[in-house]
Amino acid sequence: MLIHQLENCSDGHWSDPVMVQLRFGFPEKIDGPLGALNCLVQRWPKFGGEKYSRAKQLCMAALGGRVPCESARGAFVAAAEEAEVLASYTKHGKSISGNATA
Repeated sequence: MLIHQLENCSDGHWSDPVMVQLRFGFPEKIDGPLGALNCLVQRWPKFGGEKYSRAKQLCMAALGGRVPCESARGAFVAAAEEAEVLASYTKHGKSISGNATA
């Protein structure tokens, strides 16, 4: 089975960071699959769940070059929503949830 490397995500960043609130309730910017995987494995408040598992799988696959980095981002956002850690903040007077450029 051939696995084609789509892009190198090991040092890559997402086009739009994801804001989450983990420990102490302060918003934290996650800007790529490596940071997301770190959060999921070491600091996530609710281990398990369908979206959590999918996010871990896609982050690892993105780091291995098997899926686009942005696929991992979408899965991470879904997992953050599932765990209720997607941060809300204000940008240019508009309320934003999780996505830095939404």
